[in-house]
Amino acid sequence: MPLRTYAKKEARAASSVSRTLSGERPAQEDFVKNLLHDAGQPPRPPLPEEESARVWALFRKDEESRMDPASRIRLLERSRRELEERVRELEDSRAVADTDGTAAELDSLRHRLHQREQELARVEQERDQLARRIGKLLAEAGLRDGRGPVVIRSSFARWYDPEAGDRGLYWPAYADLLARRGWQPSRVADLDEATDQVVEKLADPSAAEAYQAKGLVITPVGSGASAHITGTAAKAVDAGYRLVIVLTGPSNTLRYQRQRTLDRDLVGRENILRGADESEDSEYGDDPDWFKADGFLRHGRRPASEGSFDIVRLTTRDNDYAFLRQSLAALEFEKRMPQLPLHDPENLHATAVRLMVVKKNKTILSKLVKDLQSIQTPLAEIPTLIIDDGTEWGQGVVNTHRKATGTGKAGFTSVQAAMADLLALLPRAQYVAYATSPFVGTLMDPTASEDLFPRDFIVSLPRPAGYVGVEDFHDIGSDVPEERRTYANSPEKAHVRNIVLRDKDDDQGERQAMDMFVLTGAVKLYRAARGGGEVGTDYRHHTMIVHSSDHVTRKREQAARLRRLWYEGSYDRADGLVRLRELYERDVEPVSCERADGLPVPESFDELAPYVVAAWSRIDSDGNAVVIESGSTHDEHGGYELDFTRRHVWKILVCGSRLSHGGTVEGLTVTYQGPRTDSAVALAGMGRWAGFRVGYRDLMRLYFARVPDDAGGGLFHAFAAIFRDQLSFQEDLARYAVEVDGRPQLTPAQVPALLAQHLGAVDPEQRRNALFNAELVEIRSPGRWIEPLVHPVDAAAKARNVRQWRPLLDVLAEPRVLSGRSTSVRARTGLVPHARLMHVFSELEGTGPQLRPHLRYLEQLGREPGGQWLLVVPQPAGDGPTASVLGSEPLPLFRRARRANWRHGFGRITNPSHESAVEGAVGGADGALSLLGAALLYPIHEGDDGSVKEGEADPSQIVMGVGIYTPAKEEGPLLRFVSVHSP
Repeated sequence: MPLRTYAKKEARAASSVSRTLSGERPAQEDFVKNLLHDAGQPPRPPLPEEESARVWALFRKDEESRMDPASRIRLLERSRRELEERVRELEDSRAVADTDGTAAELDSLRHRLHQREQELARVEQERDQLARRIGKLLAEAGLRDGRGPVVIRSSFARWYDPEAGDRGLYWPAYADLLARRGWQPSRVADLDEATDQVVEKLADPSAAEAYQAKGLVITPVGSGASAHITGTAAKAVDAGYRLVIVLTGPSNTLRYQRQRTLDRDLVGRENILRGADESEDSEYGDDPDWFKADGFLRHGRRPASEGSFDIVRLTTRDNDYAFLRQSLAALEFEKRMPQLPLHDPENLHATAVRLMVVKKNKTILSKLVKDLQSIQTPLAEIPTLIIDDGTEWGQGVVNTHRKATGTGKAGFTSVQAAMADLLALLPRAQYVAYATSPFVGTLMDPTASEDLFPRDFIVSLPRPAGYVGVEDFHDIGSDVPEERRTYANSPEKAHVRNIVLRDKDDDQGERQAMDMFVLTGAVKLYRAARGGGEVGTDYRHHTMIVHSSDHVTRKREQAARLRRLWYEGSYDRADGLVRLRELYERDVEPVSCERADGLPVPESFDELAPYVVAAWSRIDSDGNAVVIESGSTHDEHGGYELDFTRRHVWKILVCGSRLSHGGTVEGLTVTYQGPRTDSAVALAGMGRWAGFRVGYRDLMRLYFARVPDDAGGGLFHAFAAIFRDQLSFQEDLARYAVEVDGRPQLTPAQVPALLAQHLGAVDPEQRRNALFNAELVEIRSPGRWIEPLVHPVDAAAKARNVRQWRPLLDVLAEPRVLSGRSTSVRARTGLVPHARLMHVFSELEGTGPQLRPHLRYLEQLGREPGGQWLLVVPQPAGDGPTASVLGSEPLPLFRRARRANWRHGFGRITNPSHESAVEGAVGGADGALSLLGAALLYPIHEGDDGSVKEGEADPSQIVMGVGIYTPAKEEGPLLRFVSVHSP
C-alpha cells in the first residue's frame, strides 16, 4: 500500500507517518497496534495477558522517556482517559451484579463482586497517581495557565516527600472524605499540590537543629481557605508536627467555625469521642453532619489503636483555651524513648498531636504562653505549627499606620507582642499566615511585624473552579463600550444596582433590596422543586446583608427601620405581589434568562407566585425576619448568632465590620449599602460577595444607595480599584515567580519593595528598617501596560508636568481609527523620537516611585538609533468637552476620580478598549518605523467647568495621565534590585 494511501486511511499526515517509520519520531501505541494488524503477518499465539501488559508498559516507558513535557502530558492524558473509561465500565458491571443475583448464585456473586471491587480500587489508585504526575508535568511545562499556586520563596532544605506516605493517615483520610463529598479528582489534586507547596517549605520536624520557617498564603476571599488550612494541618501532623495552634479573628463565631471545620474534617469522630459511648451526649449531637456518612470524618477506630497517633483537642467547639478546665497534663507530651528528644523519629511518630483553636486575644494568648512555660516537656523539642487565620484584623494585630519606634517589641500591639512571645518560646514553631489580600501588615509594615514577616515563602493560591469573585460583579478590564453593555456581557449591569435617593430618610433603596431578597428566595424554592442544572441542594440558607455600623445603637435603629419595611411589605397580599411582579419582569427575569446557565427559570411571574409566599413565610418563620448579627455566642445586646450548621438560616442580617473580616455567610444573595452605612464598614464588607454560589449565581444583587452629591456613592468603584491593585500585584508575583537560569527573580525579602512600588511610595520610616533592605530599581514589562496612578495634587507641580508634555502635542495629526482585536477607537496620533519621550518621563514630578523602575527598562529600548514611539490621544464619541492646553490644538478633556487616602492616586486612567486598539496598531505597524511602543495620553481636567475660559484650559487644573505599552518579547530577568543598608 502506498505511504500516502496508508496515511490517509489512518487519518495522519504522510510526513508524520514517514518520520515514524524511519525512526525519527517515536511511534504511538495505537499506531503500532494498527500497523501490526495491517501488515498481514500470520497470526502468532497471543502472549499471556500479564506478559503483554509488561511489554506495553516497557513500550510506554520508552516512548515517554523520549518526549518533551508537553507530549508526555498528552500521552498521560490519553492513558488517564482510558483508565477513567475502564472505571466507568467496572462501576456499571458492578451495579448489574449487585442487582442480578439469585439464591443459587449468591456465593459466586460475592466472589465476583470482591474481585471487581479490588480491581476498581487498583485502577482508581493508578488514575489518581497519573493525575498527580500530570499536574507536576503541567507545572514543569508551564502549561497550568495560571491554575497552579504562585510561589515566591527563599532557599530551603528539601526534606518532605509527599509520595512516601508510609506514616500518612490524616491527609489520605481527608482527601478520601472530599472525594465522597463530590470533589472531582482534579480539584483534590489541586489542593494536594497547593498544600505541598506550603508543607515542603516548613522545617523538618525531626531535624537535629531547630529552624523557624515563616510564610504567607494569599487566598481569594471566600475561595475555600478552610480546605487549604485543613489540608496543610493534615500533612503537617502526618510529617511529625505535634503541637498545632490555629489563631482566628477575635470573635467567637470565627473561632467556632474554624474549630468545627477542623473537628469535622481532620480530627474525626473517634478522636472527639475518645472512647466514650456514642449514645452519650456529644458536643456535636445537635449537628446534622455528625450523623452523615460524608459529614464528620470516621477513622473506624481510634488511630492509636491501629498503630498510628491520635489528635487530642485542647479546645472544643464551645470553649476557647482560656475557658478549658483541663490540667497541664494535657499539654505534656509522652515519649516512647525517654532518653531521646521528642523530635527524634523514635518518639515523634508515636506521640499524639495536641490541637487548639484560639482567638487572637491578649488574655488567652498570655494564658497559653504561661501554661507552656509550666510543662515538663522541653519546649525546644516540640515541633509546632502555628496557623494564623486572622491576619487581616489590622487594628487589633498589626497597626499599619504606626511609625516604627525602634527595635524589640516597642512598636507592637499587645496581641502582636503576645504572638511574638509565643514564637520565641517555641524554637521549632513554624508560622503560616493566611490572608485574602497581599496588602496585609506583615508586608506593608515590616517594621511593625518583624517577628511575623514571611521571610521564607509567599504562596498565592489561584481562583478555584466554580468560584465567584469580585471580578464577576464588576466590569474590570472590559473592552466593551459602556453603551453596548448588556446583562449578558456586563457583570456590573447584571448584578449591581446604584440607586439615588431623595435624602437619607428615603427608604426606596432598602425596599427594593428587600423585595429582591424575597423574589430570589422564591426562585431558589422554585429551583429546588424543579431540580435540573447543577443544583443538588435544598437551599438551606438564604441571606441578605445590610451593612450598618459598629455602634450597637445605630445597628438597632437600622434593624427597627427594616422591620417596619418588612411588615409594610404586604408580601402575602395583592398589592405586594403587584410590586414584586414589576421587579421580577424588569430585573430578575431578564438577568436570569441570560445568566442562569441551564438552571430553571420561571416562564412568568404567575408560575413563581406560589413560591413567593413560601419564601416570605420561611424568612419570617420565627416572627423575626430582620436580625442583628452577633460575633459572640453570648451577646448581651440581643444579637443573632450565625450558626449555619445546626439550622436553616433565611434572614436579613444587619452587620458591622466584625463579620466582614472573616466569617462565612452561607446563602448570601443580596447586599445593601446606603447613606447610613459607615464607609469603613462598607469597604470592609465588600469581600463578602465572593464565594461559591452554587445554584444562584445569577440571582446575586449588590445595592448601593446614596443621596445626591454624596461622596460615598463611589464606594463600589473604590473597592474595585483596591481589588484591581491586588490583582495587578498578584499577576506580577506570578510573572516574577518564574525562575531564570535556575535562580528566583524575586524573594520574600524583596516583596515589600515591589508592593511599595504598586502603592506609589515608601515611608522613610520603613526605609530605615533592616527588613526593607532592597530597592526595586528596574522592572521589565514587555507586553504589559505601565500605568502610573500617582500624580501630584499641587497646582504648580501639575502645571510644570503639562509644560513637559506640551512640545510633544505638536506631533499629533488629525483623528484616525485604530482597530484592536474586538474594538476600535478614534484617536489623534503622532510619532515621537525615543529620546524626547524618555526626557519627558524623567522630568515628570510626583510619579517617581511608580514610574522610575520601569523607566530604566524603557530607556534601554532605544539602544539602536531611530527608535520611535506612537503617541495616542483618544477622541471620545459625542460632544465631550475640549480645550487647548498651552496653545495646543483642542484636546478632549477626561474626568477621572482620585482615590481617598491613597497618596493622591487615581483608580484607573486608561480605558481597556483603548488599550486593545493601541496594541493592534503597534502590532500591525510597518517595521520600517522602528516603533518601540506607544504612549496613551489622557488630559484629565480636575477643575470645575468654569475654569476653561475661551477654549483654553488652566494647566494647573490638568493632569496628563498616561499608559505605556511595549510589545511582548522574550527577555531575561524581569526585576532587578539593589541592597539598601540600614544606617
